[in-house]
Amino acid sequence: MPRSRPSPPTTALPWYYWVIFGLYEPLLAMCGFLGAMVDPKKAHDAQAPWPSGGAPEAPLSKATQVTMLQLAHVVGLLGLINFFVLGAARKYLFAHPALQEKIVCALLTPLLIADIVHLTITWWALGDSRWSFWEWSGLLWITFLTGFSLLVPRIAWHMGIGRYVDRRDGQASRKI
Repeated sequence: MPRSRPSPPTTALPWYYWVIFGLYEPLLAMCGFLGAMVDPKKAHDAQAPWPSGGAPEAPLSKATQVTMLQLAHVVGLLGLINFFVLGAARKYLFAHPALQEKIVCALLTPLLIADIVHLTITWWALGDSRWSFWEWSGLLWITFLTGFSLLVPRIAWHMGIGRYVDRRDGQASRKI
């Protein structure tokens, strides 16, 4: 008896991608937002190793504090955008996977670029201490681990792994 061919995926945003980009990533973003809002100096000082071995004790200047709070706001906003756009794509475009794919791609493509730029800037900022892993702050470790935990599935999504891809899967339904 010949094996039946598995049916192609029917959604551009299967549950596992929804959990990663629609729940996990917004949760990370909101944690970053709240952490910087609660203690902007601590968030600021943990961004990269300090040349002298420790951050200055002085409080942040008003300009630096405002910048930290604004950056925290942007991070939180990106998390909310993910949650609402991806939630709407799953809820309202489930019957239109080609359109769903285009909307999700419009969100995930700039985020893929942002992942690469964020990790590159962080790596660059470490300077000579980039290979001294034992000197990295907890926030630095979290930055790299969570960054790669989003980058890898985002690349997989763009490669079409485990999801509907109109160029590949849409052709089969059009021939029927």
